[in-house]
Amino acid sequence: MAVKKEKKVPRINAAMDLARLSGQVSDGFIEIGGKRAELPEYLVVKKVLKVKNNEVTFEFVLKVKADKVAGRGTEGKKAGNHKQSSRTRKDFKRPYKSKKLKKEISMLWKALKRCVKNGESFRDRKGFLRALEKYGKGAEKDWKADWERCVELVREVIELSKAGKRDEAADRCRQVDQLTKACHKKYK
Repeated sequence: MAVKKEKKVPRINAAMDLARLSGQVSDGFIEIGGKRAELPEYLVVKKVLKVKNNEVTFEFVLKVKADKVAGRGTEGKKAGNHKQSSRTRKDFKRPYKSKKLKKEISMLWKALKRCVKNGESFRDRKGFLRALEKYGKGAEKDWKADWERCVELVREVIELSKAGKRDEAADRCRQVDQLTKACHKKYK
């Protein structure tokens, strides 16, 4: 079975696809055409970078033995080996795949900060705010107020950036980073 896809997509979409694949690999599996391949601890990795006829091509290949590919789709399978935090109730279940969404938020946050720094327009405002809202639905009581404050600051960054107030937006970015660092130290 081979699944090859080539299409023109916005850079942010390509980055999100790569982040999704990165998350799967770190969780020990990869989805291929609706089938799941479990990954061993060590992988054979092939990276090829070509420059030909004024075109740059980058290929990244992971090789896994065919017997590692499951014969059915991912339904009913648990994704990854997520360890429960000692602070998390065992019966608590977030309404989304936490790791994947956190990686998406992290990637979008970095893109927003880069846009603020370069004075560029951030294109994925709605997608970022949707991801933040979705993650907030699973916020625990202990850190929900801090999360809501962080989301409010991100909204301010987006609005200030949109209005061209780069210095104020950069200041809010620093506040978000400080709050994030403090929360992770306190609640993780």
